[in-house]
Amino acid sequence: MATWLLAIGLGVLSLVAALVFGAAPREASAAAAIFPPWWSAPRALAAADRAGAVTGVGAQPFIIITTRDPNRSQDRALAASLRAQGAWLVVDPGLAGLCETPA
Repeated sequence: MATWLLAIGLGVLSLVAALVFGAAPREASAAAAIFPPWWSAPRALAAADRAGAVTGVGAQPFIIITTRDPNRSQDRALAASLRAQGAWLVVDPGLAGLCETPA
């Protein structure tokens, strides 16, 4: 029984790793940040805005689409800046669902 649990655990871990690495942003200049779901939309927007330029909102209000802000000097990569602002996961913007202009 323990052998099966170990095999299932390793399989799940491998699947999660493949999804995370496969969902990484294709371009370093644009990303979708997934913030904690209990954050309000204004809080998630403010956090994303501190990391880059907000260009849209994903299928849920805690998914924010960003690009590098050409008007600001940024000393770290966009994905690292989003994680520093509290994003749980940074993925390719195409995976964020239907996007809409922020209100």
